[in-house]
Amino acid sequence: MDKEKLIAPNQIGYLILKDDGSLLESGGDLKNDERSANVIMGLLNLTESIDEDFMPNSSCERITIDYDQHYYSICMSNRRIYVVKLSKTHTQNGATTSSSSSTSFNDAAEGNNIGSSSTVIA
Repeated sequence: MDKEKLIAPNQIGYLILKDDGSLLESGGDLKNDERSANVIMGLLNLTESIDEDFMPNSSCERITIDYDQHYYSICMSNRRIYVVKLSKTHTQNGATTSSSSSTSFNDAAEGNNIGSSSTVIA
């Protein structure tokens, strides 16, 4: 995987999408994965359609989709959607460790830090 796009040692894939869902960049397990991009866009559209009476101010900053072995962290900045697939365990110096699902993203092109809160969907 491209070292410039590696945001965490346990990263195993990424997607960068335009706000209309078109694929700009991808790598690792998500290389050219337009199906996942479409699923994620559907999820983002769903979050925007939540009834305001049910959940006031429901716009979220980051969505985390949690599985047994990995999770996806999704956030938006500068009209781009960043999707990172992270392994829950990774090997560092021969030892296997668990990772936290709290990750900050850095949009290197714009110098912006992305996301500080999360919504977990299991």
